[in-house]
Amino acid sequence: MRIVMLFPALLLAACQTMAPTEAVGSQAWLEQVDRQLAVSDGQGHGPDYGSQEWCNVVHFRLYGKASVEPVPCDQAWMEKVDQEMKKR
Repeated sequence: MRIVMLFPALLLAACQTMAPTEAVGSQAWLEQVDRQLAVSDGQGHGPDYGSQEWCNVVHFRLYGKASVEPVPCDQAWMEKVDQEMKKR
């Protein structure tokens, strides 16, 4: 019986970690996006969070194609990223 009750709780917890829940643009949000999209390798190798290079990689990971021009990397762009992450 405990296993039956534990499964829905674990499933709910997993679903909650799929989309960023931190304030968009905050350090915690940037870290969460970085982890979800595997922008860095987890050992400190990769572009700095929020840098132009980081934003370009996030764009590539989300849409599967490089942007012709650098992405804006501003609050409005981060809001769009947040919405796209929540769709997944």
